[in-house]
Amino acid sequence: MELSLEQMSTLTAYLRERASPFADVRGAMLLKGGQSNPTYKLDTAAGPVVLRMRPIGAGKWAHDVGREFKVLNALQNTNVPVPKPYLYCDSEAVIGGAFYLMQFVEGRIIDDCTLPGLSAPERRAVYKSFTEAFAALHAVDYQAVGLADFGKPADFVARQLKLHSAKFLEYEPAGNPDMAWLAEHLPRHIPPQTHTAIIHNDIRVGNVVLHPTEPKVIAILDWEMSTLGDPWADAALIALPYFFVPGNPQGTFAGVDTQNLGLPTVEELLGWYCAARGFSAFAHFRFMTAFNLFRYASVYAGIAARFRAGIAVSADAAGYADVVAPTARQARILAEAALNGA
Repeated sequence: MELSLEQMSTLTAYLRERASPFADVRGAMLLKGGQSNPTYKLDTAAGPVVLRMRPIGAGKWAHDVGREFKVLNALQNTNVPVPKPYLYCDSEAVIGGAFYLMQFVEGRIIDDCTLPGLSAPERRAVYKSFTEAFAALHAVDYQAVGLADFGKPADFVARQLKLHSAKFLEYEPAGNPDMAWLAEHLPRHIPPQTHTAIIHNDIRVGNVVLHPTEPKVIAILDWEMSTLGDPWADAALIALPYFFVPGNPQGTFAGVDTQNLGLPTVEELLGWYCAARGFSAFAHFRFMTAFNLFRYASVYAGIAARFRAGIAVSADAAGYADVVAPTARQARILAEAALNGA
């Protein structure tokens, strides 16, 4: 969705009224579409800036860019690498949806989890920096930075299981035996939530900016799904490419010679996270991985359902239908191992 000349004109007028240094907008380039909030790089007299907006016609509770702006503001004086937010507009009258402006971080975004084009030592360094960036997020005192009301502090996994169990049946009324088994058994064995933290909820290497030349993370992007929750569940996402099934459109390490590419093992990823947090061991990894795969299977079913209805906007939406059942099967295998103490 490109910004029209009318949108550009009303945006310029709005920014001028607020004496924004980015008011002289010369052009806009769409950076990301997909299932997310439309994101644009604006060319202005003061340099590039990013505009991220709520999609026109989005549901009442969906795509709340105000929450993204809030969490970015809250994290400014922490060790978490995030862009600087500049301005938030909650009115739809300007460009059709609420939006905010944030710093354009010059760097590299590599949406392939195998990090093509990097050397083996660089891949390892990137994933260490990646892991430590999210460990820094989970270490933030959410109350101290003003995010006590950013979400419900308890029972994150239970609420997510209930939500995605219902959503999956909405997307696939015929059901799936593995998803049914998971919906029945996972809620009975949820580990106690011993910590509450700000969680990103969509951790993957494509959601960070890498330094232009150095193998390190300089900014975490896409805070659309962020909330308060169990940091162990969020941290388990770091190693998820090892458990994604072949053909997963989000990327996978399945069939990849990870050792030759210099990609860290699961144990190394978890070790780096625990070292950064000061923990001796990663808690409930198999359960949390099964939980995340269950959640992703439900999300994939939703993308596939929108594709069947002709309303999907992602170019690779068709591919998600093929990985729903295998992802549910993978989740069940891990859950059975976790519940049997393996």
